[in-house]
This record gives sequence, structure tokens and C-alpha cells, in this order.
Amino acid sequence: MIERAKKPRIGSTYWQPFSKSHPQFVNRDLLSHPRPVAPGQMEVPEPALDHLARLTDDTGLFQHARFTIPNRAHGYCTDDNARGAVAMARYYTRAGDPRALRLLDIYLSFLMYAQDSDGLIRNFMDFNRNWWEEEPAHDGFGRTLWAWGTILAAPPSPAYVSVVKDCFDRSAEHIQRQSLRGLAYCIFGLCDYLRQFPGADDVQRHLELAADALVAQYREVRRTDWDWFEDMLTYDNPVLSHALFAAGAALGNSRYVEVAVTTANFLLETTFDGNHFSFVGCAGWYERGKARAAFDQQPLEAAAMVMMLRAAYDATKDVRFLRLQRTAFDWFLGANDLRVPLYDSHTKGCCDGLMSGGVNGNQGAESMVSFLLSLLSILESREILDRAQPPGRPLPPANLLDTSAADAADPDGIP
Repeated sequence: MIERAKKPRIGSTYWQPFSKSHPQFVNRDLLSHPRPVAPGQMEVPEPALDHLARLTDDTGLFQHARFTIPNRAHGYCTDDNARGAVAMARYYTRAGDPRALRLLDIYLSFLMYAQDSDGLIRNFMDFNRNWWEEEPAHDGFGRTLWAWGTILAAPPSPAYVSVVKDCFDRSAEHIQRQSLRGLAYCIFGLCDYLRQFPGADDVQRHLELAADALVAQYREVRRTDWDWFEDMLTYDNPVLSHALFAAGAALGNSRYVEVAVTTANFLLETTFDGNHFSFVGCAGWYERGKARAAFDQQPLEAAAMVMMLRAAYDATKDVRFLRLQRTAFDWFLGANDLRVPLYDSHTKGCCDGLMSGGVNGNQGAESMVSFLLSLLSILESREILDRAQPPGRPLPPANLLDTSAADAADPDGIP
């Protein structure tokens, strides 16, 4: 059963440290000389582990930073270590860099320690390695299963499989009791688990139940003017559509994909103006029938959109999702409301947010792993996009997802 009541508290958990606990270093030099940005024309940087390593000690990945300096006062959280593990597992698969494997082992060790004997997951740890006794609601459980699934699907060596599978299996009984976004992240882990063990009937059943719960949630909440899973757009919104794209592709279920496309369209209509993305701000969110908060926009949203659009392509084979994916990534590079980059080419880090007066110059863990996951997804998609765009034959403009004309011309969606 989805615990809907947790949603506002989880959003507040992430927003409060961002808005209150950290000084906001606003880069006014960037703002005072904005430059035109052409989405898709900016150079994609090479993945770099410099800042991620700076934020990591022998225990795990620090949550926050003041500029690039780790802020020990806020300790660690499972959420960030899980996302760090996903990024490093994918990066190691791509590059074989031993630094990535070392970081992966640190994050994986943290996740294993975060798992209680009953399979539940702790989230917040102080600098002295003490777990919070009374911690707020969080998405750490789902993100941890996502990390374990990622490793199972593409293990750095066969020895990882049995260790990670044991952790995953011990937690699986709690999947159906997660909050909405936690359930979505569990779906990612379940899909990856089935890539390694396609005959796991119990895991497939968990996946079906989780996807059915998201569809039921959507049908309960949707209105003629509101094709969404909740009455508010808050944080990490694209992950919900992403989960149904992933489940639909894994199970061959068109019903999941249909809901995913409908909700993705709604989200794109809300955040994409035909030129650049403007994500829902966390300083107020967007409640149905009320004004949408324009700021502060967070890297988490951009990363979730980038990854959702790749999953949309995987489920539908419509190449325009990849064009939109690159446009979403360019938000990090300056294709945003203020025309200023959040990626810092000097530190190889990512600023914590786009604010009404500039950027928040703190470069914490969530921002760093959000950028890395987005960058890896873009690099993985680039070869597909190159094959779909022969020399001298550009793709059609990446407006919203009105694919009817293209579908009539080519049912595969490739121009």
C-alpha cells in the first residue's frame, strides 16, 4: 500500500537543509553577464570523479558542502550513498576506472551497514557514525534497492552478485509498504534484478504489484486538467513516470507504458517551454489550481527528467525522447531560466540549485551525483541518437511529445 501521507514530509526533509542550514553563495558574476545558450549545441563535459572523491571519506559520501568543502555537521545519508553507488557502478561498467570501483565499494559498504536485520533501511548518520534515533520519512529504502539492482544487472565481478542478492532478498518483503517515490525506485531495482535472474517469479510479482499500485494511484488522483499521480508536483517528479516506463519495458505491459506516456506529457507541458526546461521550484512546489513555484530549481529534477526520457525511449523507441533528453541535460550547462550554468568546470562539481538571484554555490552530494547520473545517461544515448540522425538529415524539432504525425509516417518513431 502506498503511504501517501508521507509525501509532503519527505519533500520538506530535502528542502529544509537546502534552504536553511547552508549559506547561499550566489554567483552574481554569472548572472550579470548572461549569455545566449543554444540547447544541444554546448559541449558535453567528460565524466570526472574529482569532486565526488572530495566529498567521500572512508565511511561514505557526505551529504552537504560549503562551496566544495564537505560539511561534516550534516554527516551522511543512505539516499546519497545509494545514488553514488548507482553512478559508480555505471561509470565502472563504462570506463573500467579503478577509482570508480573504490568509491563503489565505499558506498556499497555504507548501504550494507544501513540495512537492519529485518531488511529495513536507516537513512541519516552523523559524523560520529551514529544513526539518528528519530529520523524523518525518506526514500532511502527504494534508492538502496535501485543501487543493489544496478550492481546485480552489471556486476564489476561475479563475486558481487551473491553478496548483493542476499541484501536485496532480505529487504524485498518491505517493498509494497513504501511511499510513492520509494516504490518507484524499488521498481528500478526489481527490473535490474530480473536482468540478472529472469526466472525470479517472486521478484516479477513484486514488480507487477508495485507498477499496479502506481497506476491505481494515478487513476485515483487524475482530473481532466491534471494527469498526475498526486495533487501536487513536488520533488523528483519524473521518477514516477520513469518507473512505469521501466516496468512496461521489463514486463511487456502496454498499460504501464500508456500511463507513463500520459503523465510524462503532462510533466513536459508543465516544465518545458519548447526551448528549455524550467523545473518546479522547491520554494512552494506546484499545487493543482495554484501558481507554480519558479525557484529554487534543483539538480535532482533535471537528473530525474534526463533519466526518465531515456527510459521513455527504451519503452517506445521514439527517438525524439532522446532529443528532449539532451535538452533536459543542458539545464546543467546554462539552458535554464537564468541562462547560467550549474556545472562548475573548475571544480568538476555541480551547484546545489538555481535560485531567483543566481545559483547556490554550495556543491553537495545530491547535486554531484545528479549531474553524474545525467551525464552518463547522455553519453549512453549519444550513439543511438547518432545512428538515428544520418548526415544531412536532421531530426525534427523536439517540441512536446506530439508524435501522431511521426507515428503515421513511421511506426518505429525513427525519422
